[in-house]
Formats: sequence, structure tokens, C-alpha cells
Amino acid sequence: MNEPLISIIIPIYNVEAYLRRCLNSIIHQTYSNLEIILVDDGSPDKCGDICDEYSILDNRIKVIHKDNEGLSQARNVGLDIAIGEYIGLIDSDDWVKTNYIQELYNLIKDYNADISICNFIKVYNDNEVVNINKNVEVKKYTNIQALEQYFNEYSLQMIVAHCKLYRAWLFKDIRYPLRKVHEDEYTTYKLLYRANKIMFTTACLYYYFQRSDSIIGTGFNLKGRYNYLEAIEERFSFYKKMGFELLWKNTIKNYFEEIVYIYIYLIQCKGHKADFTILLKKAKSLQNEILNNNFKLKFKIYYLMFTKIPKITLKLHKVYMKTYTLYSAKNKKL
Repeated sequence: MNEPLISIIIPIYNVEAYLRRCLNSIIHQTYSNLEIILVDDGSPDKCGDICDEYSILDNRIKVIHKDNEGLSQARNVGLDIAIGEYIGLIDSDDWVKTNYIQELYNLIKDYNADISICNFIKVYNDNEVVNINKNVEVKKYTNIQALEQYFNEYSLQMIVAHCKLYRAWLFKDIRYPLRKVHEDEYTTYKLLYRANKIMFTTACLYYYFQRSDSIIGTGFNLKGRYNYLEAIEERFSFYKKMGFELLWKNTIKNYFEEIVYIYIYLIQCKGHKADFTILLKKAKSLQNEILNNNFKLKFKIYYLMFTKIPKITLKLHKVYMKTYTLYSAKNKKL
């Protein structure tokens, strides 16, 4: 029986030191019927040459050289030309186990799912590995159950674009937002919602390289944090429109806590007054949603104290988090 074609899209920019490792892990997959799309996003190093070199070695590889427009557009260009029945997205500084694609495809085939997801291994400094789960479990989710995992143990695995295999039709009219950090926060929930069934394996099949010079790894980025807030705002607006009360409430709580996180950071580094004003305005816009719904009293008090007396934010946050930590520890013992 012929295996269906799977398109693997790899956006590439300034990863000369890591690209061969990534490409070698893909061309040696146990699943062989692949279309491997390398999108050279105007990389200033030798990535373009490496892509061309590999396209000569392996006729499954297609190379696109384009001007630099960012990660999202590089992915979108790959999505626009992909002809596979399934789509996989891999970051060019990461790499995968040899059975990565086969395992993800088996989950879709065996359970008639639309998306399959695996756990990842975080790797630091090329060799330090964390988050290895030896007890493998397979979990089946509806679209709503998968979105609820955003607030649970495997939230990051659900959110990121990689470590997944998607049926290609899910991407019809869905693309990644241009020039945004946290682009998957804007996008993945739409794909999960569109799916009928999602399978997740706790098997660690994807090596997620934690570079200190990556977009996320460079530390606090105010523009990136505002992008993140914007993405969460879009998400809770979508949940409210669809009537998903629990998702909507959890996402609003997440949104407010992110506002406080940014506010505290700016206090500590003596941020600009304009940013404090923006953040307070965003927080105050939630007043009706938070005060007129059944959030816990402690959270409502925390919200009111922040919006009414923002000068005590740092002290207030320490008390709130200490109480929350004690509450969580107590619940775990029950």
C-alpha cells in the first residue's frame, strides 16, 4: 500500500551551525514519502548554499530562496506550495528522531485523527537534555479538550507549531501572522479547533533546541510581549464568540496575569510611563468580564487592587503568588 505524501516545511534563517543536523534528521526518516520544502528566508550566512547542496543529494528536497520577511512568511510560502496530504513544520535549529514522522502518521491513521502531536525534549548547549518522559502514554482529545490543555501540563506542546503532523486541509485560509513574535499563539488554536480529533503521545520524538540567541531565547522583549497579549486577546474574543465559557475565562485570567508580569518587569527596569498607561488600560478593559463572572474572590480582589492602586503591584503580586503556591501545594496533598 502506497504511503501518502507528507510535506515537511522548514523556514531557515541564520542557522548555519545547526542546519545540517536538522536536515540529516529529516532525510533519514523511516517514513520516506516526503516533500521537504526548505525556505531560505534571505539568510545572510551560508544556509542558502547548504540548502542547494542538500537538494542535489536528495530529490525530495525543494528549495525556495526569498528576501527576508520573517518566520511566519517563510512558513506561509511553504504552505502555499506544499502538495502533501499532510503537513509538518520543523524549525531549522531543531532536529527529530528517525521515527518522528512515522509515529505521528501512525497516530493519525490508526485513530482517524486530524492532528497528531508528540512530546519534545528540550536541549541546551547541544548536549544537555531535559523533559524526557520514559512512560509513554497516548491521549485522545476532541478539539475543545485539546484547547483545554493550554492550561495543563503539556500546554507548550499544544501551542507550538512544531512537533505536530496536520492534515493539509486544516490550513485552508489559515496562515501565520506577519512580523509577529509568538506567531503560533495566533494560529495553533484555530487549527486545533478546526480538527475533529487530536492524538497526543508523551513520547519525546522532537529535539527542541534552546538557543540563547533565538527570538525567544534573547530574554524579555517588550514588542514580543505585546504581540503575546494581542494573540491572547484574539483567542479569548474567539472563545467568547463561540460560547466556550471555561476556555474564555481561563484565557482572560491568563491575559490579565501576563499584563501584571509585564508591568512588574517594567517597574524593576524603570520602564516608560507610556507603557504603564497602556497596560493599565488593557487591564481596566477587562472589568466587566472579571467582576461580573464567577472568578474566585481572591482573583477579583487582586484585579481590583492592581487597577485601583498599581503602585503596590510588586508587593501585591508577591502576596498573591505566595498564597497561590500554598493553595496549590495543599491541593496536591489532598
